[in-house]
Amino acid sequence: MDWSLHVGSASEFATSLAGFDAAAVDAGAKLAPVVELTTRLIDEYFGQVTFSRWVYGNEFCEHLIPAPGKLEQVIGAASERGLPLTFLTPYCSDAGIEALIPLFDLLSSTTDSEVVFNDWGVLNVLRRDFPKVKPVQGRLMNKSLRDPRVTGVYAASDAPAQALVSLRRSNLDCASYTGFLTGLGVDSVDLDALPQGLDLGFTESGVKASAYVPFGFISTSRICMAAGIHYDKRDKFQPGAPCHHECQTHLLEYAYTNTPLGNRDQKFYLKGNSYFYVHTESMLRALFEQAGSGLIDRIVLQPKLPMSWERG
Repeated sequence: MDWSLHVGSASEFATSLAGFDAAAVDAGAKLAPVVELTTRLIDEYFGQVTFSRWVYGNEFCEHLIPAPGKLEQVIGAASERGLPLTFLTPYCSDAGIEALIPLFDLLSSTTDSEVVFNDWGVLNVLRRDFPKVKPVQGRLMNKSLRDPRVTGVYAASDAPAQALVSLRRSNLDCASYTGFLTGLGVDSVDLDALPQGLDLGFTESGVKASAYVPFGFISTSRICMAAGIHYDKRDKFQPGAPCHHECQTHLLEYAYTNTPLGNRDQKFYLKGNSYFYVHTESMLRALFEQAGSGLIDRIVLQPKLPMSWERG
């Protein structure tokens, strides 16, 4: 099994878990403990792992697509350490795809690069114009139940086993869909560890799975609450609102205090246009046990909520 590290810049490098300082990651006081828990459990299950790949980019907003110069810096830093790169891309408008094209040009000149797509238009551009870059289906394209306000309850449910399995599946469990992906040259997919558990039966078809820890996404939108934070109430929540990267300075924590299901300590987070949940210890242990059994091809350590952005 491979290990990857999601970096936010050329300076945020580490080649092994031993060289990664969870305490030094600026994840914020509320989120730092989950990063420290994750690295401790990785060490417990797998020892001092070595990262064989870096991951860079953003899956959730085209306004956070990096400038070519920033990608060049990350490519250079990875090349110096002999590491290939996986580049994350969001769902895109035409303008977003245009912004990605010079970045794909840069990746085409490297060895063993991957692009994670969360938009069919992005995949079309990759297949048509950049055949040297390997496409990977992103986790935003997995249609699964992922709201932690209720899915966490399923994990402890005494419902029939077959019912619980169905709650842990996604469109990836449809053979015609994975066959469609294979026909497009896609044999790898990204996943989240779901609160209710994750069924990986689809990997029997030969599709490789990568899982991200310790943050999962709940939902995302082109309408950004952070971008509209300064607007009058009647002007909030408008698509296409001017973006000044307010997501880099604002984080909202939600507590589900009126649930009838007994999980009132469940928290989730809004950063920019996307909601995220954190992986609990039980979720991480379940995922690592699946990884240890060979069902997961790669784990990506993502030590920050995946909405970081560099100017320039």
